[in-house]
Amino acid sequence: MSKLFYKALGKKDIWPELTFANPAALTYDDVLLVPQNSTIVSRTTVNTSVKFGPYTLEKPIVAAPMDTVCGDKMIRKLSELGSIGILPRGNMDERIALCKTFSKEEVKCVYAVGLKNGFEEAKILSKNGAEIILVDVAHGGMDSVKNLAQEIKKNLGVFVVAGNIVTYDQANDYKNRGIDYARVGVGPGGLCITRLVAGSGFSQLSAIFETTSSNIPVIADGGIKGSGQFAKAIAAGAGMVMIGSIFTGTDEAPGEEIHGYKVARGQASAEYMKDNGVDTGEFRTAEGVSIKVPLKGSVKNIIDDLMGGLRSAMTYAGAESIEDFQEKAVFALVSEAGREESRPWLSEVKK
Repeated sequence: MSKLFYKALGKKDIWPELTFANPAALTYDDVLLVPQNSTIVSRTTVNTSVKFGPYTLEKPIVAAPMDTVCGDKMIRKLSELGSIGILPRGNMDERIALCKTFSKEEVKCVYAVGLKNGFEEAKILSKNGAEIILVDVAHGGMDSVKNLAQEIKKNLGVFVVAGNIVTYDQANDYKNRGIDYARVGVGPGGLCITRLVAGSGFSQLSAIFETTSSNIPVIADGGIKGSGQFAKAIAAGAGMVMIGSIFTGTDEAPGEEIHGYKVARGQASAEYMKDNGVDTGEFRTAEGVSIKVPLKGSVKNIIDDLMGGLRSAMTYAGAESIEDFQEKAVFALVSEAGREESRPWLSEVKK
């Protein structure tokens, strides 16, 4: 897997041995993908499919387990479009009913569980057809998370995703315990304030480089504002990208439409915790926000935009498949002036 950075005149550095940057400090907007010589004839010919557990997905996109992002309608639409959603934690009876229905109708879905009663819930869900379980905890480096994921994997025979983690050591520990996929990212989400509240996190591009260096399959979670970041996450080695904030406000996202808006909130927001009986105070504080977002139309429009950008990035790299893209991708560090140059400055000229 490529972790090459272009210097000049064909010379390259290999991450983490970078000449002019802290290897742990990189996020998506710190880099560009360098165009390569290419034999690709058309964007339509590149293959964007990936394997995820028992499924083959046409698009490497998974919707986040957030109650204002992913519910019945979203999961069905994503399955229809060739990607996948995660049913969030919540009322167990409702989740069992959906699990039975999705399994019967062959709707692709991942099912989230937490630490409390996680094994029992995973066992019931697997008996009703669930094939992929996510141990959904913000700090995936805790032994309790790893032990639960390991227990589910060992005893239930399902594919297991756990997280969130950010470092090479954490990823190696996951791999050694037989966990199938690592969910990677602490603090980059559009509705997350963990880095402000706890002062904890890790720059997201570096987190992908770190964790994929262990050769565990990675789902990059957070920091995706559009197709450019999406393409860079895949190029860096993520097998799939988790999308949350930019799916909020779509027709398929859960929630009531009020005067042209829907509510979007992080799962660690004060509003979510209040609605779900989680007390805040000395031992817990909100690490997410709640906002109103304008209605956006169908999620298909956003997925089309993400995939169009990915396909374009793959043709610039001369890559025929996701694996080929990750082998051929070359990054270049960008200055602040370079970031400014990337913007469509003419549209900002005042008349």
